[in-house]
Amino acid sequence: MSLSRDAQLFWDALLSTYPRRAQFGIEHLLEAFRRAFPHRQGDTDARSIMSQLLAQLEQSCVLCLPKKTNRRAYDYSERTPLPKRVTRCDRLKPVKSPAVVWRPELGFAGELGVSWQEELLAVQEWLRNGGTSAAHVALRERSVEIFGDEKRLDSLLGTQLFTMGRLSLDLLRCYLPAVPIYVVSLPQVVASLPLLVVENHTTFDTLCRWNEQCRHYSAVAFGAGAAFIAACKSLRTHLAAPGCSGQLLYFGDLDPKGIWIPARASQDCAIDVLPDENLYTLLISKGRKIRTPSHEPILFEPEMIKWLPAGLREETERHFSNGRRLPQELVSLPDLL
Repeated sequence: MSLSRDAQLFWDALLSTYPRRAQFGIEHLLEAFRRAFPHRQGDTDARSIMSQLLAQLEQSCVLCLPKKTNRRAYDYSERTPLPKRVTRCDRLKPVKSPAVVWRPELGFAGELGVSWQEELLAVQEWLRNGGTSAAHVALRERSVEIFGDEKRLDSLLGTQLFTMGRLSLDLLRCYLPAVPIYVVSLPQVVASLPLLVVENHTTFDTLCRWNEQCRHYSAVAFGAGAAFIAACKSLRTHLAAPGCSGQLLYFGDLDPKGIWIPARASQDCAIDVLPDENLYTLLISKGRKIRTPSHEPILFEPEMIKWLPAGLREETERHFSNGRRLPQELVSLPDLL
């Protein structure tokens, strides 16, 4: 396939700017595009145009782009996604790199294929450079040290990497900081009611407003995401308060991390943290009516799904396999009334 004039200009700019490179990062692509088309600086369609030119170069077999299904290989910071890295394929292919020799702590890496190799290589380098004897620090402080991104570890919690025998906070010598849990209790509770913990602040506010009218829970607490794990034990006093049945219910996002948080809190604090079946049933029902974005299949451990009520597991697995997560914000005040 012959290249269009613009595609040829872009390719020439890329080669003249980086003649020795076999791979080009997104920063190289953006710089070559700027040189080839200086008049398009600030153009809102610049990324879309570059995406089209990259597709032409791929069809002409001079560049190899990552698969569209590999979301981690693309930059989604703006409306049009662009590959983070592309490879020249108009040259002979380089000799295949030797297989990675993993440290004993990461011996499970072979079970996961290449899906998590980038993250595991970063952990391996950190361990090799003294991580095994590093001082314990907060999760986000360790995350920025390993990945250069303070939120990266947060996003990995609840994935296949953080299951029994794989990565753990102990291995990474970090902890989840404990923060005080904000609890809104009902006054003068006569009946014996459960206590509810809510993962996110918007739904926490919604359920507090609803509970004032319907008095379904003795108290509603704000879990603040993964911070709930370290703070869970502070709820013992509230669970023993008059009007509370001692039962602790939880409601969060329906995604691997949202399930991992209460399961891990239950394990660490020796308190049974149970799913609020009514709220999760309502969330799944809303998920059938309102379409949330679908991406590549969400990787999860089947064992983790067992924390949910039996009647909700199959549909949850189907959502994950279809690349869908259900944010708890799908449930709003009118749904509860």
